[in-house]
Amino acid sequence: MNQNSFNPKARWDRFEPDKTGSPQPGALNERIDVLAFFKSSRIFPKSFTWNNIEYQVETITYNWQERFGQALVNYFSVRCAGQMYQISFDNSSFRWQIDKILD
Repeated sequence: MNQNSFNPKARWDRFEPDKTGSPQPGALNERIDVLAFFKSSRIFPKSFTWNNIEYQVETITYNWQERFGQALVNYFSVRCAGQMYQISFDNSSFRWQIDKILD
């Protein structure tokens, strides 16, 4: 495989660390409250509250999972009032967070 063909920005959710040491530019990583339902081993976020504002999830455009040791983190790309957000649920700590605002 040709090493020169590697593009670290080939996936929109992957970035090299910037000069501040943050692995993702624009990362928020703030706790949020989420109203979600679980059906057939799947999670469906319906709304979330961030900075005392409630956002209704119109569409889940993409979701995926990543494992970090024992923890399994479920990621969701969601559309709320025309804006895209990435939120996640950590099953080891039961913590929901907003990861970033997507352009």
